[in-house]
This record gives sequence, structure tokens and C-alpha cells, in this order.
Amino acid sequence: MRKTFHEKLNEINEDVLAMGSLVQEAVHNSTEALLRRDTQLAEKIIKDDERVNEYDISIEEKCIVLQAEHQPVAVDLRFLHSVSIIIKHLERMGDLTVNIAKVVRRLSREEEKKHLDKDIIGLLVEMGNLVKLELARALEAFKNKDAKLASKLGKSDDAVDEIQKMIFRKLFTSQKGEKDIKFVTNIALASRYLERIGDQSVNIGERVLYFLTGDYSVFHDDM
Repeated sequence: MRKTFHEKLNEINEDVLAMGSLVQEAVHNSTEALLRRDTQLAEKIIKDDERVNEYDISIEEKCIVLQAEHQPVAVDLRFLHSVSIIIKHLERMGDLTVNIAKVVRRLSREEEKKHLDKDIIGLLVEMGNLVKLELARALEAFKNKDAKLASKLGKSDDAVDEIQKMIFRKLFTSQKGEKDIKFVTNIALASRYLERIGDQSVNIGERVLYFLTGDYSVFHDDM
């Protein structure tokens, strides 16, 4: 039996949520791999990213075909257009978790194993928890078509930005020797990648707001 337009829309919706679930797992694993210097977990992240990329291509193709076949208008057109962009944000998150996994690889190759002080570990844990919460809320806003929840993501991201600044300050004041440069740079990069994952969640929230309201001003803070 041929699927109806709305059945195909629901299929795309479920695919996005499945892709989002894979990315959630990758974000969780990347934080754990960094804190534990777990190279096996890092390799799993890199390998599993192929599945995220496959969803990206598959969903985009479904969106294009559905638009060509049915020429949707209004909220359905905005939904399909927004999905095509949301999956790019999710794919980018997957890439960022791979970048963190590669940081773990590099740290494992250092001859002299350096350790983070407790303050920086605490900040990374807090940052990771906030980023995971942001992504969960972005996906929940998408799933439930919740404009109110989507609109809150920008505010929660401010806390992530502040933690990242604190990590930078502590890293570059506590580790001053020449031998520490590579170590500090890698940890700084990892925290930056986590911060960027949070930014991508905010971008998803904006897209959810747009397809629900049709209001382009959600993309411009000054409007």
C-alpha cells in the first residue's frame, strides 16, 4: 500500500528522533571518554559516527522527494525545510564528538600522562551535563512541537559559555610549562567542541520555533 503524505512526514519525524538518539549517545560517550581517557570508547564514537552520517543523507533525500511529489505549503513546507537544516546540526554534533574522541587519542599517546586538577574536572563534568540537557531539550521540543521549550534553549546556553571561559582561564593559568602546552591545548579544544555542541542545540531550537510559527525573527537577536 502506498504511504500517504502524512505517513511519510511521520516517518521523517521518527528518523530525525532516531538520529538524535544516536547523537545523544555520542555526546555522552565523548564526555566520558575525555574524563576517563578511554581510548576504546573514543574509537567507538568515531566508528558509530558513520550511522549518523547515513541518517543525514537518508533523511535529506526523503525530504527532497516528498517536496517534489506533494509540493507542500505552509507549516508542512516549513517542517521539511527545517528538518533538512536540523539534521545538519545533528550531523555537525556528531563530527564534534569525533573531534573530542581524537583529542582522547592524542592524549593517550603522550609519554608523560598529565592529570587535570579537580576544579577543571568539575567544570568539564558540569559543562557536559548542561550540553547533554540542552540536546535532550532540543529533541524534546522537536518531538512535542513545543515552542515554549525551544525558546528557552538560548538562555541555558549562556551557562555553557561561561563555564567554557572558566575552563580556559584555569587551564592557561595553572599549566605554564612548555611541556604542558600540548596537553592544555587539547583540553581547551575539547571544551570548545563541547561548547559548540551546545550552540548546535540552540540552532535546532530556533528551527523548531521557525517551523511552528513561521517567524524568521527567531534567527536574529536584534529583531
